[in-house]
Amino acid sequence: MSQYGNSSKVDMRGPGYDELLPFPPGFTKALYKARLEVNRHEFGGMMMIKAFEDNSYKVAFFSELGLNFFDFELRPSENKNLLRLYVKNIYSPLNKNFLLNKFEKYFSMLLGSGPNGPEQKTFLKKDGSMVLVRVKSYKGKDAYLSKNLIEPYNEVVNIGGLRCKDRITITLSPKKTNYSPESILIEQPGFRLRFGLELIE
Repeated sequence: MSQYGNSSKVDMRGPGYDELLPFPPGFTKALYKARLEVNRHEFGGMMMIKAFEDNSYKVAFFSELGLNFFDFELRPSENKNLLRLYVKNIYSPLNKNFLLNKFEKYFSMLLGSGPNGPEQKTFLKKDGSMVLVRVKSYKGKDAYLSKNLIEPYNEVVNIGGLRCKDRITITLSPKKTNYSPESILIEQPGFRLRFGLELIE
């Protein structure tokens, strides 16, 4: 946050702001080549994300040999920035409560409604290269970064703690195919986690 100044408030209720989200309205389904590295363990395969009309999502991660690493359902909650995670199936080494809480946060940042709404606080980077929209979240604060609030967000960051250090960083490719970012990288260094996704056309 030390790189940002000149805060202001922006009404972000318009449909144009919906288009900035990682998976904007119109998204239905995407298949990614996926690689998960967590605490020195590696899992590789494909991940499917599917949207439903009730604003819920299915997220399934499986190996190319058919092993199901996880199958999640994410449903809206009373908190607009929280999608509740429900486990349909999971590979036992990944079936850890602390890890499931992490996945719930990552997918809420990716698939939730983000900063859309009235009177959102924005900050301009001191060199003028980026606009940051900061919203209160159920875990710290989430920041959505765009070059100009016209182009899609290219990064979503969860910041927390006394010094507001980055805790989770999601880097998004600026290019989309069928309303889906062509690449996604989720990193949480303190947790030794890295989750890379490359869209399969």
